[in-house]
Amino acid sequence: MAEQRKSVMAGPRMDRLPMTKTHYKSFFLIAGGSFFDGFDLYLAGGVLAAMAAGGFSSVTGNATFISFTFIGLYFGTLLAGYFGDKFGRKFAMKYTLLIYSAATCACALAPEFSHLVIYRAIAGFGLGGVIITGYTFWVELSPKNTRGFWFSALSFLVNLSQPLAALLALVVIPTYGWRSMFWIAGIPPILIWLLQLKFMPESPRWLEEQHRLEEAESALQQFEKGIPDLPPLTQTEIVREGEKTEQSAAEKKVSLWSPGIRKMTFLSIIISLLYLPAWFTFTAWVPTFFIKEGFSQVMTFGVTFFIMLGAIPGNILAAWVSDKFGRKKTIIADAVVLAFLSLLYGYSTNIYTMSAFGFAFIMGGNVLIAVIMGYIPELFPTSVRMMGASLANSFGRAGTIASPFMIAYLFNSGGKAAVFISSFIMYVIIAICVAILGRETTNKSLESIEKEVEA
Repeated sequence: MAEQRKSVMAGPRMDRLPMTKTHYKSFFLIAGGSFFDGFDLYLAGGVLAAMAAGGFSSVTGNATFISFTFIGLYFGTLLAGYFGDKFGRKFAMKYTLLIYSAATCACALAPEFSHLVIYRAIAGFGLGGVIITGYTFWVELSPKNTRGFWFSALSFLVNLSQPLAALLALVVIPTYGWRSMFWIAGIPPILIWLLQLKFMPESPRWLEEQHRLEEAESALQQFEKGIPDLPPLTQTEIVREGEKTEQSAAEKKVSLWSPGIRKMTFLSIIISLLYLPAWFTFTAWVPTFFIKEGFSQVMTFGVTFFIMLGAIPGNILAAWVSDKFGRKKTIIADAVVLAFLSLLYGYSTNIYTMSAFGFAFIMGGNVLIAVIMGYIPELFPTSVRMMGASLANSFGRAGTIASPFMIAYLFNSGGKAAVFISSFIMYVIIAICVAILGRETTNKSLESIEKEVEA
């Protein structure tokens, strides 16, 4: 019986599998929730530009809107990490998506700007949980040898929300107003939430870590069902799992600040603290910059749509380079490229160079996001994976709470060039820190990475 075993070998059994029907089902359910979550983040650019043009808000008001969003994201991310490690990945996912959906619909009904930012903070709370839970969940489910590819595939589907949000802003906002974007972002996730409740399995790795062996075995059988001639586990995997079981029996205490793990904790915090503000400096503010430089709403949304199309080749490129060249090398190289693209965009003086460099920046930025969002959870043991990823992400959210006011100050005093010089500095620091502190995770099982980190 499963409950009589000391171990169900969740890690090795998941790693030997190809993509199965349950993998695909889980993949699309995670991507479905995270897609609308990403859509909500990227709709901010069009909504803020329309509110500023219509007098409902201002540059400073837009900064408040963004900051309240990230205040909610900060607390939602932290709590999702705690609940995800304590009560399960599925538990964290289902409640955060529901909160996000309800609060986003409330944003569409906000009678005043002050109401809007409060509803936005609540939506951000759910938003933060959906993002961190979905990506961490998929790290534990995806096959070992193609984890980078499938993580980039997830990011590709999620970040299709960028050009879609820009296209809808171009088509919908001039006719139906900015409130319509919140309805589009808030209603469909309810359907995804219902499907997740019924069809989403829990992570076998997490269940085994919690000693819920019968449930872990049941979840594993869902993934293994219909796969004939599964390769047997190797002797090395059996020995390694036996060592892990002995450590568990001895109740080995693991925290984010344990020797070995704490270096990964610091690295993850640095990465998130820098790349999130740098990224949202571009995606959330570019339409507002266009409006303030005298472009019409139609021209602004049209150019923004073209720029956001860079998300498509960016995520395709990420799927190829992540497993081929390795996560660490990809992050270093891409951060350097983005640093110089930031400068080139910041000093662009006409619509053509701004469009070209903006498109390239979005393409490179999506490569970086796809790789980082998988890389950070890979660095942590299963018992603290959600908390590690969410703690790092919360520092990034804290940076995005303060950064809108810094961006508003820099833009008002030095224009967009001053804004993107700050992005250049942040990307250079990311490249240096990953080069010095980073660990390669490509084509390694999560269990072997955990052993290396704890050594």
